[in-house]
Amino acid sequence: MTKRLAILIAIEHYSDKRIPTVQYAEADAVGFAAALEIAGPIDKVLLLSAKATKTSINSKVRQHVKALTSDDELFLFYAGHGFSRNGHNFITCHDTDLDDLADTSINLQELLEVCGKSASKRIALFLDSCESGITDIPEIRGIYSIISESELKEFFQAAEYRACFASCKTSEFSYSSRALKHGVWTYQVIRALEGNDPLALEHGRYVTANSLQNYLTKEVPRTLRKEFSKPTVQTPWFHGSHTGDFLISDLEDVLKRRNTAKSGYDQVKQVFLQMEQPVDIAALRGFSKKRGHRVPESINGATERFVENISQKEIDEEIQQMFERIRTSMKYKRRDLTAESGCIITPDFEFSVNCAQDPDDPGSALITRRLIKISPAIVDDDAFNEVFDDYFDELTFDFAKANNVEDLIDRIEDLNLDKIDLTYPPDSSYCEIKIKGSPLKIKVTAYSLTVYTAQMTSPKLLVESFFDVQKQLSGTPVLKAIAASST
Repeated sequence: MTKRLAILIAIEHYSDKRIPTVQYAEADAVGFAAALEIAGPIDKVLLLSAKATKTSINSKVRQHVKALTSDDELFLFYAGHGFSRNGHNFITCHDTDLDDLADTSINLQELLEVCGKSASKRIALFLDSCESGITDIPEIRGIYSIISESELKEFFQAAEYRACFASCKTSEFSYSSRALKHGVWTYQVIRALEGNDPLALEHGRYVTANSLQNYLTKEVPRTLRKEFSKPTVQTPWFHGSHTGDFLISDLEDVLKRRNTAKSGYDQVKQVFLQMEQPVDIAALRGFSKKRGHRVPESINGATERFVENISQKEIDEEIQQMFERIRTSMKYKRRDLTAESGCIITPDFEFSVNCAQDPDDPGSALITRRLIKISPAIVDDDAFNEVFDDYFDELTFDFAKANNVEDLIDRIEDLNLDKIDLTYPPDSSYCEIKIKGSPLKIKVTAYSLTVYTAQMTSPKLLVESFFDVQKQLSGTPVLKAIAASST
């Protein structure tokens, strides 16, 4: 049986305090290991900071690599400072001494030769240390000089399935991000290995050396533009054999489970149904010219309170009528129903009505009816659907955490799918999606996804429309946004 071995070395803190900290190096190694494990079981050797001494690194690599067979795969990840001396590449260790730099660091070529002598035919190196220049800027991972490409080329072109990924080219810097809490390059490597972007996949399932490098070449500069206001250049670098593409991960089973596990009535707990009805403020029953009431020409606290007060009769009357309708149709007992402050609370759902001044039209009000905290078991109930038949025209899914709308827009556009029509405003505060052949419209904001229907319908049909949208968006970033934001 094939074994997958990952040796993960990350030096964030050095015993020689003159050597700058490498921000988020440990998070990079842990995240990389977890991402690799998504595709299947993997043996991990994790050497972080104080455990990553020169002796420990050399010993652990020799010990684990020599046990590999020809069917096994080896992944070697390093995050920390690196440098070059006389054409030879070195990676630093926790106990590296600036006064004796080369002798207290590890010759990368010697380390690779140990790996090359193993029986394993599949070796991939991920190197987040190709920087130049000493710097005190915390976002930059740097120590000295220029890393040599010739050594790496020679090793990784010597066999059919060897690949080396490096965070940047010679003389460039490798950046970290406080917002991402990772090195920018490693963050995108992790996203690809997790299957979080279809652009990193071949045939919708494989992460290969070519697909990963193509993805990194595009996404790292894009991420840098978002994360830093100043111009930054970091070009992901790759060397490997051209006689065959290295398969890093097959995510077919993972993506199938991910795209199907989220659909079902259990999701109803996280959605609410809504209908907004515009009315003229002057048409509200509490509005009286005899009492000196005037239609507002602006919106402020006083006008909002005014609309709330004069709409109370409509709300109270509707709650009273709906209370009796729910009680008689659904056979609830007195102790099962509570009506208070424009809201009816039942064991299976909550129904509310409120009226507020229209933020887009000071002379109008919006009467909003909502159905929330819906029990999945009640969705198929005939009496429930009869009570609310032709009552709602939109269903909203609230995200548990914020969704990046700009990133979502970019990824949908990169798919180039003819079936998706995408629109959004200049500030990208939301986007609207129309699927060809579907009567539904979808609006995505940072905190919600709303499905709109062309006409009022029952809760069951509206919920089923939501599930239909999920099926049509299977495998796209939109469905993944729902899945990721609901946990």
